[in-house]
Amino acid sequence: MPKTLHIAIIPDGNRRWAKKHGIKGYSNLYDIAIQGLVNITEVAFDSHVTHLSLWGSSHANLADRSSSFFKGIDKAFRDNVHHFSEHPVIEKYGIRINIVGEWRNSLSPKTITTFEEAMAKTAHHSSCELTILIDYSGDRERTVATRSLLDGPKDDTPPEQLLRSHSWTGHLPDVDLIIRTGSWQDPHNSAGFMSLLVDEAQLAFPEVYWPDFKSDEFKKILDDFHSRQRRHGK
Repeated sequence: MPKTLHIAIIPDGNRRWAKKHGIKGYSNLYDIAIQGLVNITEVAFDSHVTHLSLWGSSHANLADRSSSFFKGIDKAFRDNVHHFSEHPVIEKYGIRINIVGEWRNSLSPKTITTFEEAMAKTAHHSSCELTILIDYSGDRERTVATRSLLDGPKDDTPPEQLLRSHSWTGHLPDVDLIIRTGSWQDPHNSAGFMSLLVDEAQLAFPEVYWPDFKSDEFKKILDDFHSRQRRHGK
């Protein structure tokens, strides 16, 4: 078993699922979408995953949206991050919550405070790390990292690690597996998702929308991943 195992999930298909099931109201939709996080997290960390990253929203998801959309998703993020930080699974697995992206520039002050409290409350944990990416896009991460690199003091960091050392996700280990729901008919990794960490990542595209992605399907994907021999080009 490797020292670290980093699984990243793109939970796509929420709005298509809502349309199919007649679900109205952004808050209701994202409450449903986030409810599966606890089960998936428990399965992941019970299966020796050390780092789990979940793309909560891209920058485009939050830009130029209606006030009703923004209020709904802002409240859903706030309520569910708070509830998750209080869930027994956090203590059971020693999970540190890490929220990255430009959310401090976009979400409401109340939600920002909730996020900060969740991270502070779990900062002492070191066994596992759950990273939630909110108001995040890989192209914007690279731009911010490049500007920080050019403007910051020079040090002895090896050249191949410099950009990563200035990025939002650079402290994380390389991603081993990306799971993207809701895109099996158009399988792709969009918006440069965690692009500094995915050079050797394997990909999985389960044929479900995110709210229908259950723990049994997740276990199948993990079992399949563990059964493969990683050659890394050798």
